[in-house]
Amino acid sequence: MAVTPAPKKPAVKKLTAAQRTAQANAKAGGYKDVNLDGKVDVDPLTRSEMAAQYQSAIGLIYSVPEISDIFDKAVKQQWVGQDGVNKFNAAVQNSNWYRTNDQYARKAWAAENFGKIDGKTSADWNESLKTAELAVQKAATDLGSNITPAQMAGLARRYVYEGWGEPGRQQLMNTALAGDIGSLPDDRGKITLTGASGGLADDLKKVASANGINYSDNWYQSAAKSVASGLTNAADWERDVRNQAAGMWGVYGDKIKAGANAYDLASPYINVMAQEFDMDPSQITLNDGHIRNALMGVDDQGNPVSKSLWDFQKSLREDPRWMQTKGALDEVSSTANSILKTFGLAG
Repeated sequence: MAVTPAPKKPAVKKLTAAQRTAQANAKAGGYKDVNLDGKVDVDPLTRSEMAAQYQSAIGLIYSVPEISDIFDKAVKQQWVGQDGVNKFNAAVQNSNWYRTNDQYARKAWAAENFGKIDGKTSADWNESLKTAELAVQKAATDLGSNITPAQMAGLARRYVYEGWGEPGRQQLMNTALAGDIGSLPDDRGKITLTGASGGLADDLKKVASANGINYSDNWYQSAAKSVASGLTNAADWERDVRNQAAGMWGVYGDKIKAGANAYDLASPYINVMAQEFDMDPSQITLNDGHIRNALMGVDDQGNPVSKSLWDFQKSLREDPRWMQTKGALDEVSSTANSILKTFGLAG
């Protein structure tokens, strides 16, 4: 009868000197070191423990799905300690969300979501929105922009998320407000510009009026919006007015472009007309037919010319209105008296 040999005992793996030392240290210290690597075995951290490890709130991490996924991966792979935190930060910075939101948006997002309780934002965040609303309202008033309460709420959030209060970013807010400049008409349906926009419109109206140019309210509104948006400046619009006036008052074109006004240049003609017609000079405008006729002539070569004051005066006296003036009556009386004297009928 054959004898079955006894099964061989598995060979015991011999420990290295370092492993024996690690085993002895673990036993003496009362901790686990299953791998005998000389390090204390750490139980896996829970999700909340991981959040505490990263010094972040669960609500903050989970407010963006992409970051939530990164955090779930960090929990599964146990990204702990400073190395783990660095790995988590690197993953966040490499995310699409991080790359598509600038520093102002990321900072605002963190401020809004950190400290949320039952979906309600913190007092600090609510205070920052109130501060933003005050800043937007002041800018809107200064620019002459009319905004509704709903628009105000949206602009306040943009103020924080786009960093409008940061140095060098004021123009972003002005551009956003420019679209609502003069957008609310008064009870007569007329658009009234206020603030800086109203001041710009008034200045342009003075230049236009002094050069016999008329524009609609919409033109002035467009100018105000463009300047507020930073696309142009007031000098650009004044130059446009002067260029148009120079083309109309050709004889004074170069002077008007240089800053003179057609009304001032035409004052000798205006004063003669006021004297001949017994009028207040301020009641005579550049739109008067006599003034335009005197200043908008051309010579045989097509060059712009103006009438001499003598020719201008003679043309005025051909107007029926002149016969009703005191000067005309005095001249007629003087002529009649001279004739009578000629015939010896007057002393």
